[in-house]
Amino acid sequence: MKRNIKRIIAAVLLICGVIGTSMTGMGAGSDATVQSYEQQIANMEWQIEQAKNELEEIRNQEYATWQEISKLDEIIQYNDQLKHLAQEQLDNIGVQIKETKDNIEELNRQIETQESAFLDRMVQSYMVQDVDYLQLVFESKSLVDFLTRMDTVNSILDYDKQVISQLRKSKDELQLLESKLNEAESIQMDRVAQFESIIKENNSAYESKLNRINQLQSDESSAAEMYEYYNQQVAALNTELENYLAELQRRSQSQYVGGQGGWPLEPGAWYYVSSEQGERILWGSYDYHLGIDLACDNGTPVYSYNAGTVVTSAWHDSYGNYVLIDHGGGIATLYAHMRERCVAAGDYVAAGQLVGYVGLTGNTSGYHLHFEVRLNGVVQNPRNYLVFP
Repeated sequence: MKRNIKRIIAAVLLICGVIGTSMTGMGAGSDATVQSYEQQIANMEWQIEQAKNELEEIRNQEYATWQEISKLDEIIQYNDQLKHLAQEQLDNIGVQIKETKDNIEELNRQIETQESAFLDRMVQSYMVQDVDYLQLVFESKSLVDFLTRMDTVNSILDYDKQVISQLRKSKDELQLLESKLNEAESIQMDRVAQFESIIKENNSAYESKLNRINQLQSDESSAAEMYEYYNQQVAALNTELENYLAELQRRSQSQYVGGQGGWPLEPGAWYYVSSEQGERILWGSYDYHLGIDLACDNGTPVYSYNAGTVVTSAWHDSYGNYVLIDHGGGIATLYAHMRERCVAAGDYVAAGQLVGYVGLTGNTSGYHLHFEVRLNGVVQNPRNYLVFP
């Protein structure tokens, strides 16, 4: 896009220069043609910028959505792990509840057996109470022996009571434990359900984000198509402009001023070539550089390559302060990014005349002179025209 836009801008500027030198032969109709091209180009540039902004916005939204999906995935995995842990705890509580219930049932059987045995002994004791006492009396060898026998019977009954009491106490403790386990089970079931709800909610959001990505990718494809379409339209206009420029030049009677062109910077000034003319990578993208960049100090004087007529001395978003000079014979030179311009449109300049000072205006990242050479509207390599000091 940058390549095409720059080519169009330069072509339009040079067309204006040719028109300025050949207006007598071409008439006012040429201005209307150029203005029409300029308007179409301006419209296309605006469309390209809008398409570019839309494409960047869509890609930014895609990136942000993928980031959100990544976070959701982490949240889902985390809650899934918590859910599995909670389920394991729930299963463990279930096992404890079953074991407790089994123990309670076993105690119930023991209590029932113990109570049954106790009742049997009690019944037997009451039924044969008199016989027992007489038998104890007759069988006892002494009073001490009688009392001892009586204590033995009572001890057996007391033991039965103690056993039953302990069994019932153990049963009560197990029933209390069962109650607590049931309560813990209920709480744990709620926790598992809560994690499942969170996972379900995040899965829904995850699916929604994926659908959003699909929509954004579709929008990106459409925006890219429109971006490419507008670039193609600009390329077509650029071709038409160059063809029109060539036709104007063919009809023009202007002759080259002659002589060898000079160095555009102040003699002896420090410089180096920071960017050649032609294909290059600019800020991570392929770009076609229309001229050569001569990096130098801020304020370095800039001189006319050769004698000619100043076609344009103005400001442009890309070129900043720039000057376009028509040297006749289809040759024109352009000086861009200047801090200050010292000539005006329509001025005739001599070879080596001061036209401005190096600056940092327009689309640039460092102090340098952007110098272009065109022949019949087509960019040329300035190295074929300049003699480097």
